[in-house]
Amino acid sequence: MDGAPRTGTTTAALSAPAPSIPFVLLACVAGIGQVAANLPLPSLPAIGAEFGAGAAGLVVAVFLAAFAPSQLLWGPLSDRHGRRPVVLAALGMFALGSVLAALAPVFWMLLAGRAVQAAGGAAGLVVARASLRDGADGRALGRGMAALSMATAAVPALAPLAGAALEQVQGWRLGFWATAAAGVGVLVWAAAAMPETSRMRAPRLDLRAVLADYRAVWRDRRFPPPALVAAGAMGGLFAFGAGSPTLYITVFGLTPMAYAVYPLIAVLGVLAGGAAARGLMKRGSPGRAMAIGVALMLAGGLGMAALAPVGMFGKHAVNVTMLVFVIGLGFALPAAFTEALAPFKDRAGTAASLAGAIQIAGGAVAAAAASVAPMPWVMAACGVVAAVAAGRAAGRTS
Repeated sequence: MDGAPRTGTTTAALSAPAPSIPFVLLACVAGIGQVAANLPLPSLPAIGAEFGAGAAGLVVAVFLAAFAPSQLLWGPLSDRHGRRPVVLAALGMFALGSVLAALAPVFWMLLAGRAVQAAGGAAGLVVARASLRDGADGRALGRGMAALSMATAAVPALAPLAGAALEQVQGWRLGFWATAAAGVGVLVWAAAAMPETSRMRAPRLDLRAVLADYRAVWRDRRFPPPALVAAGAMGGLFAFGAGSPTLYITVFGLTPMAYAVYPLIAVLGVLAGGAAARGLMKRGSPGRAMAIGVALMLAGGLGMAALAPVGMFGKHAVNVTMLVFVIGLGFALPAAFTEALAPFKDRAGTAASLAGAIQIAGGAVAAAAASVAPMPWVMAACGVVAAVAAGRAAGRTS
């Protein structure tokens, strides 16, 4: 099956063009799940001290375990019922989960709150990307994806700084109250200002129909290569997040406070790459931006892996190769999502869900690998995966 409208399985497209959403609102919707994922990180020792030795790791693991599969639910729901009602329901769920976590008198309630929080937050990126696809094609879609990536790039690095400040003010629970307040605030704003962008509706929503749509998207030869490029890009970023604390603190001897500055390298790189990709996609195709990004990711990953054999392994050399990788990520990630979603105007939510789940799965696998293997090797492998996938994409368009 291709990306053409599904006769017999969707209604006719509504005649009016899709309205635009205020971009700052769209960025807040997209980023709120990442805020929840990263803001509690500085509070993990305090949570472990209150609930037991294994508590800290479970707070992170449960969130990721709920976040990834939840993306597979929200896209089909938004294709059936529209973007607006789905994102409003998801934001309400996000706020409820945050409150449960903040109030939790026992550890299982904290984990339940984190799972609900993650399930609600997972809708943000899916709906934001699908909404962009609803209203844009071609270069305009690529520029929108690049701008969205830039807008959400700072969250993984800045949220822990905010979490540390809140934890110092009044303990770890204040961070969850802050995410609850953020969820309510974005919910109120979305209720007032977010229009419906989907101009099509899937006629029914059942498991067989959802699975059939996912199969149709995956079997479209235009989808897997860019989705795997996104997985390689996110894998490299997650590998850095998982492996860099041990590398910088234990091997290079930085203090934890000094180490906290280094993730900002990733933010600067993604912003630089995203800005360059946005400019490039004004003039050229997303495929060109993706090819440039993948080449940089491959160079950064292989360069980092080569540092030790050539006797240049040190924090500054690692920083340089990491910067090359994340600049490439800034190019490749928005272009990859543009290419992955472009053929599926009639099922943009489903395509966004599947691509997002593949992306997060790639990140989770790489993070797990970086906990048992050297981080540079894992990042090099992620670059290779992205390069192979990009080669397949280029071969199918040539």
